[in-house]
Amino acid sequence: MRIPTTAMAIVVTLSMALSGLTQTAVARPATAPTVLDSAQSRVDYLQEEGDGSFVWVPEYVQQRNLSCEYAASVIAMAAYGVWISEYEFDGLIGPSENPHWGYRGDITGWWGNTDDYGIYAAALVPAIQAFGFWADEFYALGDASALTRRIDAGAPVIVWLGLWGDTSFYNWTEDGARYKLASGMHVVVAYGYDDYGVWVSDPATGSKYQYDWSTFMSYWNVLDGMALSVGPN
Repeated sequence: MRIPTTAMAIVVTLSMALSGLTQTAVARPATAPTVLDSAQSRVDYLQEEGDGSFVWVPEYVQQRNLSCEYAASVIAMAAYGVWISEYEFDGLIGPSENPHWGYRGDITGWWGNTDDYGIYAAALVPAIQAFGFWADEFYALGDASALTRRIDAGAPVIVWLGLWGDTSFYNWTEDGARYKLASGMHVVVAYGYDDYGVWVSDPATGSKYQYDWSTFMSYWNVLDGMALSVGPN
């Protein structure tokens, strides 16, 4: 069933949800056990239709203001019946001014700025691999088929979006490595598509909804179509 939404409604809803997050301490949850019925649900849910494909993924709410990348990884791995606490990423990923190398800023900071920011796909790969999964980093650069063929193959895809439009700019590390930042960056899991658009599981709201293709591609292109498909080894 398609949820009729406009691009503006999506942005307003998400921005309100993100801005509503507080810096109040959140109780640290225990790592959940493997959920075998979720894995079976995923097998039952895999489907291809005339105008698109879908894979099963759960809904999950990120535990900290700026932990959407870790939370999206939790969603992607849970699609295969394995639940990992997002807090386990803290011990596997170090800090770095360059989000391609590590986590940039304070994970409990406020969403939308580029000082307290987050992490990119390359730095997530070793952590996801440590949990027994493969992680395929790619940059679509405007090519929607890079996403659709991975979903067709049954893999959920973590995507980096620029929800405030193209606010991107470049910074350089002290040793001259260049990297791109964008205000309003957010990460969700793409799990399906059809002729109208792309379905995502959003850890900011703990909900699923659909972007139309034009809106999705404009947001995704801000960070060059950065993405990470995930599957079990």
